[in-house]
Order: sequence, then C-alpha cells, then structure tokens
Amino acid sequence: ENKDILNALQNYEMTFGTSENIFNGGLLTDAERDFVMRDSNAFLFGLIADQSVKAETAWSLPYKLAQRLGHFSMQKIAKESSSEKIGTLLRTKPALHRYPGNMGRYLWSAAERLTSEYDGCAENIWGNVTAMEIVERLEAFSGISHKKASLACLLLWRDLGVEISDKENIDIAYDVHIRRIFLRAGFCEKDTLKDVTEAARRLNPKFPGYLTSPFWALGRNICRPTEPLCGQCPIRPFCARRLDKTENLRA
Repeated sequence: ENKDILNALQNYEMTFGTSENIFNGGLLTDAERDFVMRDSNAFLFGLIADQSVKAETAWSLPYKLAQRLGHFSMQKIAKESSSEKIGTLLRTKPALHRYPGNMGRYLWSAAERLTSEYDGCAENIWGNVTAMEIVERLEAFSGISHKKASLACLLLWRDLGVEISDKENIDIAYDVHIRRIFLRAGFCEKDTLKDVTEAARRLNPKFPGYLTSPFWALGRNICRPTEPLCGQCPIRPFCARRLDKTENLRA
C-alpha cells in the first residue's frame, strides 16, 4: 500500500509542477527569489520567518528587509542594530510579518550567531555535513523548530544543490497541512511531532522528507481545514476520512 500511496503522490506532483515550489513557482518575484537562492543568509532569514504567515510572505521578507536596511550584512545587523530596530522595520507598513516583535528578536539573534559562530555566512552551517548535523545546528537558532530544520534540509537538497547523503535522516516537516492529512487519513493516531514523523518514516523510509512537498500542496489546495475536496484527492483510496480528528487542530 505504501508504494501505491507514493505513486499517487508522485503523479499528483506532476499535476502542479513547480507552481507550489517557493523557489521555482510563481510565489515570489524574480528579485525576491534570486535573493534567497543566491544569499545563504537570506535563505536562513526566510526559513526563520516561515511561521504563522503564508510561505510567500515569509520568503519575500529577506529581500524586503534588506531594502529597508539598505544592506544585508550580518556583522552590521549584529553590531549596529538591535532586535527592537529590526522589529520596527518589520512593523512599518506594509508590515513584513504578522509578529514583528518576535521575528525581530529571532532575526537579530540569528545575525549575532552567524557572526560569532559561522563567520557571518549561513552556508557554513550546511557545508560538508550530514542531515542530522544540519538539523542540530539549525535548531540552535532561536525561531527554528525541528519542522523548519527538516524543511531546510529538503530545500537545500532539492532546490539549492547541497549534497546530503543521509536523506533517510531528513524528516517530514511537522506542518499544519501535513498534520491534518496524516490524522484524517489514519496514517497516525495523535497530533504530535513524534507520531507524524514516525508515520512518514514508515511511508517512505529512504527519504521521509520527500513527502513534505506533495502533502503540503495537497493540504493547502485539496485537504483543506473546511470543505475538503475529497473527490479530487489522489490518495482518497487510502484515506480513512476521519475528519473529526482535526476539528480542534491548530497551527
């Protein structure tokens, strides 16, 4: 059955192509996309910002913040700015994030850690190390959960060409869209990081993180919080349709 589910997901991915891909789809402007793809620090800031907002809002933030700062030097942010100043820039209308105060603290802290531990360059976080080491290093940053660290590994490998040999250690992102599907389909019984992660490992043990992209798109477009489009769902034959399991699910 797992093989049939994977085949259904792969076929589903072919239907939306790159439209749901943050780097290769149309979610960002060319300038915003190029910035996070060529500047590793912008990638890290986008990852941190990917919380409680749409993906396109989070990943456009680094470019827009750099425009407001007039630079994107981690050393200058760490030494000449502060979390309050970053928060003010994020809060200035049009606001760049739903929670500018928290995000200001996270981003300033990231600049400080990058400067003190990684020579001011986030690329040094993931150079010539395993997925487990990347996750461990990223989780040391304020505002980066296991979900975000796992997502980063997938994006680094899939979209930025970073070599990661131990793909079995790249977990699925513990995202609200993914959690909703796993509970409704009966892939897991409880909405916990442990249960969802283990369920994904059972589904695709060689590369559980691969499942992030198709399940995220499926949850965003078809298996919606209300009025899910079950008739259009590619994994309907494998779904227990336990809609009651997600009545109280929160992001």
